Amino acid sequence: MKDTFFYTLHAILPILLIILLGLGIRLTGWWSDDFFKQVNSLCFRLFLPVQLFCSVYSIDDLSSVNWRMVCYLFFSVFLCLAVGLAASGLVPSRRQRGVIVQVSFRSNQAILGLPLAKALGGDAAMGFAAMATGVCIPLFNVLAVIVLTVFGGDGQKRPAFRTLARRVLTNPLILGAMSGLAVVLIRQLLPQVDGVPVFTIQNQLPSLYSALTSLSGVASPVMLFVLGARLNFSAVRELLPQLTLGVLLRLVICPAAVISLAVAFRGPLGLTTLEMPTLLAMSSTPVAVSSAVMAQEMGCDDQLASQLVVWTSVLSMASVFCFIYASRALGLL
Repeated sequence: MKDTFFYTLHAILPILLIILLGLGIRLTGWWSDDFFKQVNSLCFRLFLPVQLFCSVYSIDDLSSVNWRMVCYLFFSVFLCLAVGLAASGLVPSRRQRGVIVQVSFRSNQAILGLPLAKALGGDAAMGFAAMATGVCIPLFNVLAVIVLTVFGGDGQKRPAFRTLARRVLTNPLILGAMSGLAVVLIRQLLPQVDGVPVFTIQNQLPSLYSALTSLSGVASPVMLFVLGARLNFSAVRELLPQLTLGVLLRLVICPAAVISLAVAFRGPLGLTTLEMPTLLAMSSTPVAVSSAVMAQEMGCDDQLASQLVVWTSVLSMASVFCFIYASRALGLL
């Protein structure tokens, strides 16, 4: 278990160090907050969509997947959403309610979930992890757009269905994830030579593929850097009740519910040691870094969203360790 603890520590420490670097640069006063807002917007409209495209495109094969567990993970997102909606009634501000609902269901699967799943299950677990990620990341973003749109802005008037649908369909993150899934489906339908499709981006368009992967690698560190640069620790005391609620939802209440249900029905779901790492990673990791970017773009409380990214990342070292320890004690890992 010591190895598990140190893996979790080493997975989260780089995130915290980049956040601290951004905070230090902000304190120098070299750039204004408006500059960091513009960089945030650039991440949202370019770097993150490319990262999502590459993450989904990395899925090798859609066959031999435990689709019962994929469906469970898909619908568990709605379970967490329902819990978040119920808990959001405890928050007086409408703009903060959207952030609380988002933190309940949106995990950091792309940055922390996949590496954690690989560390727990090895390469054998990565096929299922990639498939589940490709299905759930678009869902995370669709629901986030809907929730933040409904709760965002001045809250005086809810958007019409046509407006909401347009915002969902034109959201850069959703476009990135869905285009990646479309390319994967097309690749599956193409004829193969020696088990390899006759056309793949990395083989036929290597320069384009290299450029996409380079842009994809930029997204996470830049978002974390800007997150640190825009942090305001003086807001912690004022936001303490909302932060406490958000952290409990993301790190304790929702993962406990999702994991407990899966373990209780592990027979019908076909839950094995191949799927358990992904279940743990997707349900118990901190809130996605992009949640703060989206909160800013959609008119919700981005300061609360930013604080939740930091504090769920810090405190997840303890909560993830506890869930992993319990799973190993039950023989599920």
